Amino acid sequence: MNTATVSGTGFSGIDFIAIGFFFVSWVIHFWVINYSQLREKSISYRMAEHRYRWMHNMVHRDPKMADALIQNTLQYGVLFFASTTILVIGALIAGLGASDQAIALLSDIPFVTTPSRTAWEIKVLLVIVIFTFAFFKFAWSYRLFNYVLVLVGAAPDLSVKHSLQQHGDDTKSHMYDQSYLDNYAESVGKLHALGARHFTTGLNSYFFALAAVAWFLDARLFIAATIWVSVVLYRRAFRSNFLKILEGIDSRG
Repeated sequence: MNTATVSGTGFSGIDFIAIGFFFVSWVIHFWVINYSQLREKSISYRMAEHRYRWMHNMVHRDPKMADALIQNTLQYGVLFFASTTILVIGALIAGLGASDQAIALLSDIPFVTTPSRTAWEIKVLLVIVIFTFAFFKFAWSYRLFNYVLVLVGAAPDLSVKHSLQQHGDDTKSHMYDQSYLDNYAESVGKLHALGARHFTTGLNSYFFALAAVAWFLDARLFIAATIWVSVVLYRRAFRSNFLKILEGIDSRG
């Protein structure tokens, strides 16, 4: 018996297969990038090492205006995506109110399989959920980067060290021990990498949202788009030209 007849949603069996395949692909991609042994070969992992190096340079550099400027520039990029995501969500919510017009438009396309209002609304809600997830990731990334900027400002100031030495004040001398500086830089580097990971997760959500848009046309196209997005993201994480050049830099470091 046809699944659409049973459920009354206008979905067929291939639709449920497509949505299941979509979420499994997304979860597998997230796990491979962040938790599997392969993550050590990803571009994010490689860049995390350079974030640690940056923070080690930062704690030994005075003044730290260059570090603050770079970090502030990175935050603008995160803020841009967070703001854009809010606009996209608003547009999608407006699309829920235009279901009849959208269905009428799509019905003129021969291979489109969005025959009912319920099917349209569920598909729009799926994309809304994805972009909402992305917004939370961008917002948290922006907040973490704010914290990192505070920590950059709070990093030990070597000019203060010289002043303390001149006045014989050793109450804060521990803050300038090499072990303390290394631990501070390592901790800030980890926080920076964490913020970057949330940003990357939000950015990848955009790609999977584009795959979900294909569902409005056909479930088989949805599956194909999911495979395409997964392959593109895998290539960018593990096989990009940028990563090859970066590995060349690391091998000479």
